[in-house]
Amino acid sequence: MGSRGRQSADAQATLAVIEVRRPPPPADLSEAEALIWKDVVSSMPADWFRRAHAPVLAAYCRHTARAALLAQQVNAFKPEWLKEPGGLERFDKMLAMAERETRALTACARSMRLTHQAQIRATGAGTAVGRSSDTPRPWDYGQNGKRG
Repeated sequence: MGSRGRQSADAQATLAVIEVRRPPPPADLSEAEALIWKDVVSSMPADWFRRAHAPVLAAYCRHTARAALLAQQVNAFKPEWLKEPGGLERFDKMLAMAERETRALTACARSMRLTHQAQIRATGAGTAVGRSSDTPRPWDYGQNGKRG
C-alpha cells in the first residue's frame, strides 16, 4: 500500500530511478553491435526505448555495424584493382551492399525517431538551423548585396 499525501522530491527521484532504466543490449549482439546499442540508448532520454523497441534497435545496431565494416572495405579498395578482371564488378557490389545497409539503418532510425528530422517539427527546423549556422542569412545583406 502506498503512502498518503504528497511525496517528497527525494522520494519522487528515487521512484523515477527505479522505474526508468536503460535497456541493456541483448546477449546475441556482437561486441561492436552492443557498443552501438549502448551509445544509442545513452544518447536518448532514459524512457525513450521500451521492451517492444528492442528488435528494431537490435536491427539498427546490426545494420550500423555492417555499414561500418563495409565502409572499411570500400576505403581499403585500391583503384588499381578496378583494372583487374572482375574488379569493377566487385567494387560495385561492395558499394551496393553498403548502400543497402545504410538504407536499412536509416529506416530503423526513422522508425525509432532517432533522426533530427523525426525530432524537430518542420516549423522549428528552420529556426534551429538558423541558430546553429554561421552562414549569413539573406537579411544580413543590404540592398547593395554587401554584408553589414
